[in-house]
Amino acid sequence: MREDALEREIEEILGLRERREKDSELYKIANEVFDRTTKETLAYFHRRGKIKELYGVISTGKEANVFAGVDDRGERIAVKIYRTYTTEFRRIWEYLAADPRIGYLPKDMRKLVFVWARREFKNLQRAIKYAVRVPEPRAFRNNVLIMEFIGGELPAPRLKDVEKDLEKTDFEELYDFAMGVIERLWKRGDMVHGDLSEYNILIHEGPVVIDWSQATVKRNRVSLELLRRDLANVSNYFRKKGVEVEDPEEKFRELVEG
Repeated sequence: MREDALEREIEEILGLRERREKDSELYKIANEVFDRTTKETLAYFHRRGKIKELYGVISTGKEANVFAGVDDRGERIAVKIYRTYTTEFRRIWEYLAADPRIGYLPKDMRKLVFVWARREFKNLQRAIKYAVRVPEPRAFRNNVLIMEFIGGELPAPRLKDVEKDLEKTDFEELYDFAMGVIERLWKRGDMVHGDLSEYNILIHEGPVVIDWSQATVKRNRVSLELLRRDLANVSNYFRKKGVEVEDPEEKFRELVEG
């Protein structure tokens, strides 16, 4: 695609009808993240009706940014765009190298990120299979992952963002939910999330677990370390909220030996 045509299509995806709109937060973040590969991938989805427009920023991070959008059917979507050049290269390479599901690892950072994005898509599919509530994955290509939008008029808040409004009984129910996720994934799905915390649980008509980029399978040599970390994170957080929690080391041994 010619450069000028590609830029016009990206402006359409971003809803940039007037030049002054280029001062918006959306444009500034997009301009930092969207290299040519990203623009071409977004244009690919745009032409196929998967992404009609991006209209807001849900979250930003070192590894990826998540945008709110809409598809051609008017359905709201979340679009996760992984940075093709990131300071997280070593961490990503180490996680992928340890995952037995991954074969040859490209040395090119951009292509490595494509593998990372595909892995998160597959992790979401696997979590759904074992009855864990997550954003439904819709499509992926290169460094772009399209998912179900979680929220109402606004994106759903994280548990960390609403904890001041919760009662002890709410925390007890959420603790049971989080421990149920860990146990169900490990026992039924042969899988571990690896980064479960108050930052990766959204609250919208019940809890929803997000950010599955680090999730992996049991036979990964680092799975035990990740399981122990999830149990410790969940236990420490809810203990501070006054919940009577199980000893994480005892729970770890129960899961591993059971």
